[in-house]
Amino acid sequence: MTETTDETSADPVAVLLVDDNRDWLTLVVQRLHEEAPDFDVRAANSVDGALDRLTDDVECVVSDYYMPGRTGIELLAAVREDRPDLPFLLFTGAGNEGLASSALSAGADDYIVKTSVDDSAAALATRVRTAVDKHRTERALAESEARYRTLVESVRDAIFVARDGGVVLVNDAATTLTGYDRAALLADDIVETVVHPDDRVRVRDALDLSAPQSLDIRIRTRDGETRHCILDVDHVVDDGLPGSIGVLRDITAQVHHQRRLERERDTKEAIREILVRQSSRVEVAEAFCRYIGSDPDTTVAWVGERTAGGGLDPLAVEGDGSYLRAAGVLDADAAARRDSTEPSLTAFREGGTTVRTVGAEASHPGSPDADSDRRWVEAASAAGIETAVAVSLRYGGVDYGVLGVYRGGADDDRERRRFEELAETLGYALSTAESREALVADEVVRVRLSVRDGGAGVLAVGDALGRDAELVVHTVLPRGDSERYFVTVRGATEAAVTDALASLDGVTPGGVVAEDEVVRAQFDTAAPSFGTAIADAGGVLQRVVVAAGEATVVVDLPRRRPAGPFVEALAAGFDSVVMTARNHRSVESDIGASVLAGLTDRQRESLEVAYRTGYFERPKRRSAAEVAEAIGVSRSTFTQHLRAAQRKVFAELFDGEPGDV
Repeated sequence: MTETTDETSADPVAVLLVDDNRDWLTLVVQRLHEEAPDFDVRAANSVDGALDRLTDDVECVVSDYYMPGRTGIELLAAVREDRPDLPFLLFTGAGNEGLASSALSAGADDYIVKTSVDDSAAALATRVRTAVDKHRTERALAESEARYRTLVESVRDAIFVARDGGVVLVNDAATTLTGYDRAALLADDIVETVVHPDDRVRVRDALDLSAPQSLDIRIRTRDGETRHCILDVDHVVDDGLPGSIGVLRDITAQVHHQRRLERERDTKEAIREILVRQSSRVEVAEAFCRYIGSDPDTTVAWVGERTAGGGLDPLAVEGDGSYLRAAGVLDADAAARRDSTEPSLTAFREGGTTVRTVGAEASHPGSPDADSDRRWVEAASAAGIETAVAVSLRYGGVDYGVLGVYRGGADDDRERRRFEELAETLGYALSTAESREALVADEVVRVRLSVRDGGAGVLAVGDALGRDAELVVHTVLPRGDSERYFVTVRGATEAAVTDALASLDGVTPGGVVAEDEVVRAQFDTAAPSFGTAIADAGGVLQRVVVAAGEATVVVDLPRRRPAGPFVEALAAGFDSVVMTARNHRSVESDIGASVLAGLTDRQRESLEVAYRTGYFERPKRRSAAEVAEAIGVSRSTFTQHLRAAQRKVFAELFDGEPGDV
């Protein structure tokens, strides 16, 4: 008896032994039990008997060839119909080459010639064990591969398995990401086909290295789109052969989001620099256009300014301005073309945002003003413009003109929103610059207004003081959602002023002090934003007197600004605004404007509030800390601004030019 070796299968092996020679069959079954105790040998004397005993747990069939009725080859054919992978050995004493060839061609796993019982049993045990172990291994491998494929396909990231220099497995996510079908990815050099040319060397190096690698790479899809991905590569040994597993994760959305955040941050920094460093309308507009024009996709960016006659004049142009002339945007009657679809003219005329795609306009002619449309479309095509975005410039109810951006790239909602945000900021910047220019202009338009407000804001304070009191506003400081007023009151006592301020909802009293024949007071008031409304509408507040329920307001406007739109913008927030006087006023001899011209807004505010609240008097009516609190800054910041303001004022008075900050 041969001893069982270590290679004997750990699990029992069910073997079906088929032979019409009952005596020989009995002896072989006995000897097989001795040779292989783990074999569960079942016997059958015919093909029909074998098929009856062929249960699912049988792992190998050993059959004689010559049997009455049907042969072992016929049994093989019947077995293969239901169990195509079941090991089948043909065992006969009639062995010849022709029979062996027929058996193997029919699908038998092995062919054994009968000898003595002992020798036959020993050979049979070895052959059966070999066939069963092979089948078990192949089945386990197939099950493992099936589980692996299921796992791979369940992963949302693209996965590929490479071996011997080629890709042997990819999942559906890989075909979705790259746009190539599975056959193309398996047949071609996947690195050459999919990876961006600039990243191929790094990817090949990662595949050659034995250590795990993680790379940021780009791929090119079948449609030519560039996608950003993270490639994780690990190295494995599969069936004794070295290979690589790559996981490709698409991070294009994250990359674009990060770039948008960086661009928004850069935009905010650039805009902050513009607002800090530029003072005039022209400088502001030019700086905005330069910033927008720094994008290589921008062909031309321009700011058109509303003229007194309702037309458009170029305030700033960056890039190829020939388009504006060729398209007729700068023609004298351009703004009057009511039916033109040219983007800047449309946004200027209708307000809001206008977006045009040149290709779409060219393919769908026939607007009411076809000649005008054809002119701008042809000019845009000649300049290489694909998309135009124009946004009206409006702030504080006042129209300032239009921002037009003409680009070589396709329409992008994010870019459109960015230009709308830039236009909103530009409108504010133009309003601020215009107000600043009005402070130092040689000539301004001075208007006097009668304002009634239905009992809110500073007018409510005047009403609470009574008809005999006169309230004069000297300074108004914006405080977020409210405003801080510094006023003097005649015709009322300190106690009356204190009581009046305390009686009003939406009014927060500050200091109240009697001085000679007037009472000085400070208070905060919520909406309506009286001072802010004037500034937002482009005016410079010069004087406010509240008496008998009515405010007389004196405002300076830039000479080029028509008074009508200003009054309309201001009237939107108050019950009644009536212009009672209007005239041009020369301010060439106004030394105060000249002295204050060199101050920043914060320096002027610090100087004026310090003066209005008695900081310079002896004894001081307000300390540095109290003035700092009034304007919403720290004590050190206030003193820094105050000293800088004093230095500039004295330099202007004594040297004729502002001093350095």
